Amino acid sequence: MCIGCHWAIFRDYFPAAATPNAGGLTRRQALRGGAVFAASAVAAAGAVPSFVAEAVAAENGEADIVFRNGPVYTVDGAKPWARAVAVKGKRIAYVGDEAGAAVFIGPKTRVVDLAGKMLLPGFVEGHIHPLVGATITRGVDLQLSTREEILAALRAYRDRIGQADIIRGFGWRYFAFPATGPRKEDLDAIWPDVPVILLAIDGHCGWVNSQALALAGVTKDTKDPIPGFSYFERDPKTGEPTGYLVEVPAIIQVNNAVEPFSKDYVAASLREWLPNASAAGITAVFDAGMQVMPETEGYDIYMKAERDGKLPFRVVGCYYHNNPAVDPVPVIQALRRQFQSELVKASVLKLNIDGGDAQYTAAMLTPYSDKPETSGDTLLPTDLFADIVRRADREGIDIHIHSYADRATRLSLDAFEAAIKANPPRDRRNALAHLILIDPADTPRFGKLGVVGQFSAQWAVPDQQWRDVTNARWGEARCNALYSMKSILDHGGMLSFGTDWPAAGFSSTYRPLDAIESAITRRELDKPDGPQLEPAGEAVTLEEALRASTLNPAWQIGMEREIGSIETGKLADLVVLERNLFEIAPKDIHSTKVAMTVMNGKVTHEAKA
Repeated sequence: MCIGCHWAIFRDYFPAAATPNAGGLTRRQALRGGAVFAASAVAAAGAVPSFVAEAVAAENGEADIVFRNGPVYTVDGAKPWARAVAVKGKRIAYVGDEAGAAVFIGPKTRVVDLAGKMLLPGFVEGHIHPLVGATITRGVDLQLSTREEILAALRAYRDRIGQADIIRGFGWRYFAFPATGPRKEDLDAIWPDVPVILLAIDGHCGWVNSQALALAGVTKDTKDPIPGFSYFERDPKTGEPTGYLVEVPAIIQVNNAVEPFSKDYVAASLREWLPNASAAGITAVFDAGMQVMPETEGYDIYMKAERDGKLPFRVVGCYYHNNPAVDPVPVIQALRRQFQSELVKASVLKLNIDGGDAQYTAAMLTPYSDKPETSGDTLLPTDLFADIVRRADREGIDIHIHSYADRATRLSLDAFEAAIKANPPRDRRNALAHLILIDPADTPRFGKLGVVGQFSAQWAVPDQQWRDVTNARWGEARCNALYSMKSILDHGGMLSFGTDWPAAGFSSTYRPLDAIESAITRRELDKPDGPQLEPAGEAVTLEEALRASTLNPAWQIGMEREIGSIETGKLADLVVLERNLFEIAPKDIHSTKVAMTVMNGKVTHEAKA
């Protein structure tokens, strides 16, 4: 499902336009009230951090905002509930009862009566692609389940927008079409003279019309970009391209001939999307890959938004590496030196060890059920992969790995274990992302090695993608052993949630509340009586899901001393929900509205009354 599986590898097809974790709480303090890692040594927090002194000094001053009449869920294990919070400047000046907060109220203080609404820490997305998602989801939303519904949506979009130079869209689902994919003739009937480029729900395939193929010069004689892996689907009778583009190189070849993604286009796309993030309660993100452009340009876009006062969340980013010909360690080191601001930090090395199940590129311990001649392969040679992990770890660089299937996860944990043995102790914040299938023998290793289990929890449901694709690829036994979130917790590991937006198998979402509900119920949203994804025992509690959406991903990105819980002295990153999640049915979590979002003490979203 991850949209980063192959986009980063082939990013160079796009034309070019022109120290976290220092200090910090102990791991026990960071995970207070939750699971405790038993692995590598971490630096203890000795002296009182300067921001605490700053907050104490502010106690005699007037607050900018006071939230009163709780409930306040702090995600602070020592003090999980409060009734009032005072915010002064960028910091939380007080957490406690209403009497204590009253002294912070002055003539200019904004007093927010929660009146039953729930205040909690701002959501921290542990794995998301804001630049990529904002760019490729512009246009028509095609997250529909049948060909007829998709074509109707395209015709309605045509009637609504009128004339256009190019038509873009995102989200069509594979099972709406035959295995040979959608065809150009359907698009030609709607837009005969305008190029159309529509991306699949996982970003791995495209659907284009005849005009787009013509502009790209793609004919029956055109060579496939990577035969057998990325290709132009052909009509078996005529040999002509059908308009179905398989994998990213084929998409990029057509996209760049029609209209490449420019830096201005990406920046405009991000500006358009940012209010949506605030409306979802997001106040910090780990950007897991800027695949539509070089990282230097992506960080520039974020920093310009910050300078303009338009960036409503904190960004910890990465260098996304997949090219065996490039040594990624000096690249991420250079990015870390160049991009460090208050809100934007280059920090992490992102690696891919495998792909996904739909394309038979997830690395399995045993063969695919519907293609037993293969068990998938790694995207980097395993010896090179392990060497990169070891050398990056030696340089104090944290590593975030796309690891989809069981063999991929075992190899990744092996690489982390070898690096820990080879290198001196340090405060490591490594993570494995997605983790669709984990061999039971490997679940205890997350806690032992101090590796974060990073999940896109909204995928942990028995949706049509799971029924029609994953079941076919992996068979019933493996499909009933997916998303081992609770097992990782039970063995002392840490969970971090991140939607991986825009990537998905069935429904693309950036809303943390969607993931929180799915993690608790393991049922599709709006289907409370529907089937539950087995094993049901892998469901987590609401407390565990909220921690996985706040404090744990803050720890993952090295910011748990500043964000992730509501504590005096921390930065004022907060979200107000219209309902107390602990008092509603789990099926209603995803429909709960975000009433207000605050980041750095400033209101970034406020719902209309």
